[in-house]
Amino acid sequence: MKLPYPQSIPCVFNNFPVALDIRMGPSAGDIVAGASLGSKFTLMRTPKCGVPQGDYVVGSALPDCRMIYSDTGNDDDFTIKASFIGYGTFYKYTSSDEFLRFQVYKAIAIETSMIGELVFGDIFDCETLIPATQDVEALFNYESPSIQYTEQTTSGSDTNGGYVWINGTKYYIPSGMSIDFIGSSSGKHTVSIVNNTVVIS
Repeated sequence: MKLPYPQSIPCVFNNFPVALDIRMGPSAGDIVAGASLGSKFTLMRTPKCGVPQGDYVVGSALPDCRMIYSDTGNDDDFTIKASFIGYGTFYKYTSSDEFLRFQVYKAIAIETSMIGELVFGDIFDCETLIPATQDVEALFNYESPSIQYTEQTTSGSDTNGGYVWINGTKYYIPSGMSIDFIGSSSGKHTVSIVNNTVVIS
């Protein structure tokens, strides 16, 4: 279950190796052309390994982030590729829940030209001790998050949409939504997208 960031957050991939050695099992020939039982592949990190494929923007979809290994070290040109996936989500199972729940999803994806991508995942789900009150839910209020900043703010747009820079971080703003930021001397401002134009008021 993946919800908008930060209600869903990425796993931290600590101490993953630079390369992996794998040996194929009895179904090797059905997965990789020409492979057989015992065939060995050395998989190396690819350029996208451990790199979020997008910005972490409050209220937007959680960017895909995987530990990726392939026999060529390439993301797109390979014989076999293995990816490690993981993220966690805070949520309420029912409206009467007294505490938030936390669900962790972990998976391994295997991809070849013969089978496409196959994902083998597992879910761990537990109840936290975080009260499921309205105050706590406000942590995941995407409508108008408030951000403190102390430096000059600039804004603009690109192929991904309108954005504003606050404290060195680029925040994208979905159409029809807004964020509030508080300047060190100028007070509170609202940034919104109007007719594909960034408006700061």
